[in-house]
Amino acid sequence: MEKLKIGITHGYTNGVSYEVILKTFEEPTMLEFCTPIVYGSPKLAIYHRKTLDLSTNFTTIQHASEAIEGKLNIKECFTDEVKVELNSETSEAENAMQTSLKNALTDYEEGHFDVLVSAPGDKLQHNGLTILINQMMRIASVTETLPLTKATLNLTIELVLEKLRQFNKCLERDFLYTQPRIAIMSLNPIAGKEEEEIIKPAIGQANEERICAFGPYTAEQLFGSNAFTHYDGILAMYHDQALTPFNLLTNDFAVVYFANKERVHTTTLHGAELQNAGKGTTPCTSFTNAIYTAIDIYRNRQRFDEAYANPLPKLFHDKREDNRKNNIE
Repeated sequence: MEKLKIGITHGYTNGVSYEVILKTFEEPTMLEFCTPIVYGSPKLAIYHRKTLDLSTNFTTIQHASEAIEGKLNIKECFTDEVKVELNSETSEAENAMQTSLKNALTDYEEGHFDVLVSAPGDKLQHNGLTILINQMMRIASVTETLPLTKATLNLTIELVLEKLRQFNKCLERDFLYTQPRIAIMSLNPIAGKEEEEIIKPAIGQANEERICAFGPYTAEQLFGSNAFTHYDGILAMYHDQALTPFNLLTNDFAVVYFANKERVHTTTLHGAELQNAGKGTTPCTSFTNAIYTAIDIYRNRQRFDEAYANPLPKLFHDKREDNRKNNIE
């Protein structure tokens, strides 16, 4: 099987980003799964390696095309030295983070690697669907990170339906679920105007498009009796409604996936963790699983696209399928 090239941003350099990168690839077996290309600075890597007393080896490259299989490759993105101030928020670390991300996205668009994984601390403007993934659930929110007051005002039938279509397609193509079952959460603990006038009509329209959407359910109905385990995906109405139960039912496995039909991009659930920088106490499990998840999604897309490239002809014409395709496109 072809070994994938993994583009990795170096995240927020005053935090634990280099720690989780170096710990992950200190284990030689990781290099059997992929060829990593870190968009950062060899000097920063040396600084953190020495601070943390790690033994991870790496090679410096100037372009992604120079990446060596079986090595941790660090692409030099800086001509000037980047100052490290552990445990601190600085404009220099912010600029270094943005430079790494910009370089990686440019190379991704040009096809120099297969999937993108962000180290902790990246700040990404994302127009798709953000999905939180652990071993028990995949959960997304309709209004993403909008404040609750704005989330309520922005909630419409069209928006809920759009997110449902995106989520359904993602579960089919990226996770290979056939007719995925999606649980929809209510906005209010007791059904009110939003449930009757927005969420229920959106679910009804989705069902007409042959999307298996169910609900709306309150948090108590969904998580109080483990009913959430019967669904392939959960769609919350706002960010904290998704994040709270996810955090309560998660462990170090947790991964964030920025669902986008053109790119595969994952990151850790935890952020830069400035308070733990330089201590060597941060586990690399979430980062490692972000890599595994990205690889799995890339492979799943290959299988899905190959299977549907030349489908067997139907013996009848289903007009509902035409409507569904038009709505997805």
